[in-house]
Amino acid sequence: METDAIRFDRATKIYEDRQIALADVSFRVPLGATVGLLGANGSGKSTLLRLALGLISPSAGEIRVFGERMAPGAKLLRQRLGFLSDSPAFPPDLTAISYLKFVGRCFGLDRKEHHARMGSLLRAVGLTEDAGRKIGTYSTGMRTRLGIAASLMNDPELLVWDEPTAGLDPIGRRQTLGLLEQFRGNKTVLLSSHILGDIDRVCDRLLILNEGQLLFDGSRGELEGLLPRNVLELRVSGATDRFRTALREQLERRDLSQDGERVRIELAPGEPAGQLMEALLRVARETDATIVAINSTAQQLEDAYLKLITEDEFRGFLRAQKS
Repeated sequence: METDAIRFDRATKIYEDRQIALADVSFRVPLGATVGLLGANGSGKSTLLRLALGLISPSAGEIRVFGERMAPGAKLLRQRLGFLSDSPAFPPDLTAISYLKFVGRCFGLDRKEHHARMGSLLRAVGLTEDAGRKIGTYSTGMRTRLGIAASLMNDPELLVWDEPTAGLDPIGRRQTLGLLEQFRGNKTVLLSSHILGDIDRVCDRLLILNEGQLLFDGSRGELEGLLPRNVLELRVSGATDRFRTALREQLERRDLSQDGERVRIELAPGEPAGQLMEALLRVARETDATIVAINSTAQQLEDAYLKLITEDEFRGFLRAQKS
């Protein structure tokens, strides 16, 4: 019996012999799991999703969905999937009702079935009152919610959602995350998002990509296990660039944060935080920077994610220096 909804086996994608978008990637998504896909722009996330959907073919390796080989010609296999793009596009002159009717007909749903499903989905995504409006008048968040409803019209076994909470207001975001929590164990979900809090709330496992390489495949606990027990978090103003340079050169420390005013420094096991704070204050005085606040934080998903990405980029820098 097949236990995986998605399986990548050494998948590689090269575009026009110029760009390696994905390199030798292998992972599995178990049936009923909700898996979060993380990575910066250009990391290979979109290519991975397109391969999983059969929109493109791998240059090497193999992708299987529900045990069957996924390829651009796998029409029947794709009918078992629901997809939400990060920038869904719709015919602007159609209403939400007419568009979802069209989607239902594409999947061969009879009139009663797609009417019943359409009504419940429009209610679930909060578009009941605006269902008769032309889609061209919708906001970005409303189009995202319509895209969510459309991706569910065929009652898919596997959902591939790209940035499902992008552009949503707090209520829409809460509704969408609530839907994802309801799917847990009933549908398989591959979810790409830049919002770590959303990934943390609804996902069982994490996949992290960087420059086409799979850096991590595991649970949140396993990812946080890569961190030391504590991280010092500083809020810095003034000459922040000089302060960061001095951290590297004088204290041989790396900043794990990508926030302009925030600095995160990991403590080694057993390292006294007091001694490091004294050194940080000294460096701040020497560089004309001001440390506004210092906090000691326990393991966090963001810290672990940034540490993994930073270390991978640092290894790439070392390789480039040696070549």
